[in-house]
Amino acid sequence: MYRAAWAVRHCRTRELGGHVNSCPEGHYHQIAYNSCRHRSCPQCGWLPKELWLDGWRKRLLPCPHHHVIFTVPHELNDLWRFNKAVFADTLFAAASQTLTELLGDPKFLGGRIGILAALHTWNQRLQRHVHLHAIVTAGGLASDGQWHKPQKKCLLPRKVLMIKFRGKFKAMLRDTLRRGVLKLPPDFTCNDFERLLGKLTAVPWNVKVYNAYRNGVTVATYLARYIKGGPIGNSRLLSLQDGQVRFRYRLSERQGGDGKRQGKTRLPVETFIGRWLQHVPPRRFQTVRGYGLYSGNQHSQWEQAAKALGIVEAKQVEEARCWQDWCEAAGMSEACRCPKCGKQLISHHEFSAGRGPPLAALSSRPRKKQSIVAGGMIA
Repeated sequence: MYRAAWAVRHCRTRELGGHVNSCPEGHYHQIAYNSCRHRSCPQCGWLPKELWLDGWRKRLLPCPHHHVIFTVPHELNDLWRFNKAVFADTLFAAASQTLTELLGDPKFLGGRIGILAALHTWNQRLQRHVHLHAIVTAGGLASDGQWHKPQKKCLLPRKVLMIKFRGKFKAMLRDTLRRGVLKLPPDFTCNDFERLLGKLTAVPWNVKVYNAYRNGVTVATYLARYIKGGPIGNSRLLSLQDGQVRFRYRLSERQGGDGKRQGKTRLPVETFIGRWLQHVPPRRFQTVRGYGLYSGNQHSQWEQAAKALGIVEAKQVEEARCWQDWCEAAGMSEACRCPKCGKQLISHHEFSAGRGPPLAALSSRPRKKQSIVAGGMIA
């Protein structure tokens, strides 16, 4: 948490060092301080999102995909606060096992599916809202090597999915407590824990299953917005005045919106920072995971599934692209070209943290092109 705060505070400042981007003809020089590259930094999210999405565009199978959301009741928010990694691991396991077991049953599908799941812990106002987004293949690889399609338009009955997920999640939470892995909040006893889980048995858990999209890229593009960059982007921040941070948020259906209408709110600086920090994931924690055909290991059977769907061409390995190439592809050519002659800028003369660029870098033409991908003005 402290590391995230320090990184975001010093992102693209001389504290992190940098390099110089120059026109090869010497017309233009640009000092580019390095990005902090922290996954919660709103300034550093664009390029990692594009890289992640580009990789999954090649990986997602050419079949319809469903979008499934598993939301944890807010009564469990205190458990999440004191056990972020353990709680999230339990949520991933309960959701993936629920989908795998139900869709592995011939009654519903009878095949091995692909699941790509991403953890979110916030809502539009940065309050605690722990939920899991999952992209699920609308079909699966059967034991005979054939691709089985769903028999019905709906992937799974919502009530069946909700009841099984609720039961698995509660059983797994009990198991973590029994093994001494789960830490209870202060003044919260084991009896309180059991009473809470018993109370939640009668509460319908919010599980959504959307109709199939023609391909998984649509949902993956939506998920990519939340994978890097933290819970709020710079574009939503409106002002900082009188110790208050003012920002925009989408109105939900409960708030009289349709998911597109926007409202405005303000929070004291301390409250805003506190809410932002509570959504920083634990260090080295994986917030995006693949299961089944998308598990990413030698047992995934992705190749067999691709063959069953008619993919016969081998995956081609593309050459790594530098940050200028990504800017060009995104239509931001002005960020990497000389405003006078239009030639692509060259990155050179790296300088260390706490120092400024050498004067020689701003008075001569760059001699050699260097590939600096994640540092600089665009990251």
